[in-house]
Amino acid sequence: MTILKCSATTCAYNEDMLCSRGEINVMGDSAKSSEETSCGSFREKSQGAMNSAKNSCGCETIQIDCKAHNCTYNENCKCTAAAIDVAGSGAKVCSETKCDTFECQC
Repeated sequence: MTILKCSATTCAYNEDMLCSRGEINVMGDSAKSSEETSCGSFREKSQGAMNSAKNSCGCETIQIDCKAHNCTYNENCKCTAAAIDVAGSGAKVCSETKCDTFECQC
């Protein structure tokens, strides 16, 4: 599994820059840069989400399904990078997040 660091602190699954979801989906079918990718699993925090997340802990390693087909680290829709950074400080929707580790093989 991949080590994940996430700066999307407005996400319901973000716990101390880690993800409590267990797995994420990176989107960007035809992406040629990290700005054209996003975390499809992002959900903005709400009061209900904050309450349910209090009993969960963030995972340092996580399963990443990757739809960014042009990424060097995408192998059969799975991320093979040793570690990734998901960016999205202040994000309100998934399109305001991105995979900062994306490297185009094009």
